[in-house]
Amino acid sequence: MQNKERLKKFSEEFFGKSMEFLSLKYIETKEEEMVFTCNFKKECSNPMGFVQGGMITAALDDATSAAMISGYEEKKAPMTTDLHVLFHRPLPIGPATMKVKIIKLGRSSATSEGRIYNEEGKLVATLLHTAQPVDR
Repeated sequence: MQNKERLKKFSEEFFGKSMEFLSLKYIETKEEEMVFTCNFKKECSNPMGFVQGGMITAALDDATSAAMISGYEEKKAPMTTDLHVLFHRPLPIGPATMKVKIIKLGRSSATSEGRIYNEEGKLVATLLHTAQPVDR
């Protein structure tokens, strides 16, 4: 099964409402990176009118989780142990692109890196996601 089909199944059956709320979608896999898009609604804004940091983290958490599940061929899901986020610049409300790279898929731990970009292609935030793979 191709990654696109596998991830479509996750968005409909596995992740539930958070992916739906953020309109998270798998686009393609390019050179060992999975590309996703999302759309932040006005409900995601902070008092300054930008996307609230927790919402950015949630989108990156969902995308990196989807990549790990794909890497484990849907047999394992990540039980998160650590999320480390670096914020580089504010993100306006609206569409964004994420790129996810798997760093490690082991028996007892998994690590992936997610980066989110604004509409101009500028890096907004970087997330390092570490998890314990558990049976789905």
